[in-house]
Amino acid sequence: ILLVETRLGDSVGGKRAFNTLASMALSADLETVRPYLPKRLINPGNEDFAKTVCRKKADWAYSELKALIDYANRSELDPLTFPSSIYGAIGLCQFLPSNIIPYGVDADKDGRIDLFTKADACYSVANYLRGHGWKVDMDKWGQRQVILRYNKSSIYANTVRAVAQKLKNKSRNR
Repeated sequence: ILLVETRLGDSVGGKRAFNTLASMALSADLETVRPYLPKRLINPGNEDFAKTVCRKKADWAYSELKALIDYANRSELDPLTFPSSIYGAIGLCQFLPSNIIPYGVDADKDGRIDLFTKADACYSVANYLRGHGWKVDMDKWGQRQVILRYNKSSIYANTVRAVAQKLKNKSRNR
């Protein structure tokens, strides 16, 4: 997962989590975002749906923003400094802030969960997967289902499994 998400930290995102989530949280009203959308994207047939999506995304982002601030406060870190994806996900594992407290692990025992360190990020992903049903002896379908809880994209889940298989094969050939 860390290879697929950030190439083990080579690319943790060019945005700031706080700014990204705050901007999304403030975009609950379709009229706020309409000037930035292609003119033909919203029409009378889908306008109500677009309004609902804006409200839901804003509510989600507000919840994630609160989780980011909570995490930063607990870790005594500045919430304005976290680099992130375009969705506000942070660290080598690209955790959404709401996943940090329940699944984050201080693997290096330095007193804080730092998802920008390999140890904490690896253990945190493993803890997340275990918390969502991962078992050592799972079949491929079961593994895929758990990975889909991490990211809902089938392409993502298939890619993670393919990378894992290549790593497994490479370690066997040593």
